Amino acid sequence: MNFSLENAHNCFLPRNHGIGLITINAIVSVLGLLGNLLVCMAIVISPRLRRSSYYLLFSLAIADLIVTMVCEPLYLESLLKRTFFNECATSLEIPYTILSTLSCSASVFHLAAISFDRLIAVVFPIRHEHLMNKCGVRILLIISWAFPISIPILIFVLPPSFPQGFTAMGTFAFCYFVIILSYTLIVVFLLIYKKKRRQMKAGTVSVNMTARTEVRVAVMLAFVIGVFTACWVPVMTAMFASSKPLMKRNGPLHMWLRTLSLSNSAMNFFIYSAVIRDFRDAYAGIFRKMFRL
Repeated sequence: MNFSLENAHNCFLPRNHGIGLITINAIVSVLGLLGNLLVCMAIVISPRLRRSSYYLLFSLAIADLIVTMVCEPLYLESLLKRTFFNECATSLEIPYTILSTLSCSASVFHLAAISFDRLIAVVFPIRHEHLMNKCGVRILLIISWAFPISIPILIFVLPPSFPQGFTAMGTFAFCYFVIILSYTLIVVFLLIYKKKRRQMKAGTVSVNMTARTEVRVAVMLAFVIGVFTACWVPVMTAMFASSKPLMKRNGPLHMWLRTLSLSNSAMNFFIYSAVIRDFRDAYAGIFRKMFRL
């Protein structure tokens, strides 16, 4: 990837936009840092959250922490220089691009991995934990990090003539295919399950309860995927969906869409809290220990 120096006009960011962007990104950075740390702590200390599905959520929170701890500060420094000093902050673009590409790719790969995990959990509720604990979680985690790590390397290794958006859009397309396929199969299975539910014997109540639990986790993941899509698709479409970007790079609109995409890393904490009671109970336990209530 080739970063050329921008002229002074391109480095200027109007203060009305700059101050708003700086304020929002600072809030997102703090909330995302605290929220994702709470998610990690909750999964570590709560026995109810020590399941294969939540180990994947733990890893997803790590990817989000890369954004809130590193990408957001780099982006804030760039915004400050453009808003108040009319500086391009070109030296920040390379580390920001590497880390933001890594975290975005890791997030979408994790969502695909968790979608596949939900499919196995809903279709095979009894065998799911055994399959995942044996080797499934390790394989999904390795895939969810190995490919994202290779993507920034490819972007910088490939010649400038190679379309830079091809790798990013290809990653999104593959992962969303896995996500959509998994959820389509989940819906088909649940429709079949609903027809057969009345015919089940009383002895399968525990299996039914397990299935309901897995469905609740699948619903939570659907919210996570929906929010991720709303945050990332606009900037990906505007910058990479066509041979020519649909907006000016580092212009106000581009900066706002980048802010929207980065803010996704602070949202999963609120989704987990709203949908899964075990997370709320774990957070309450953490706060009681912290404040000795």
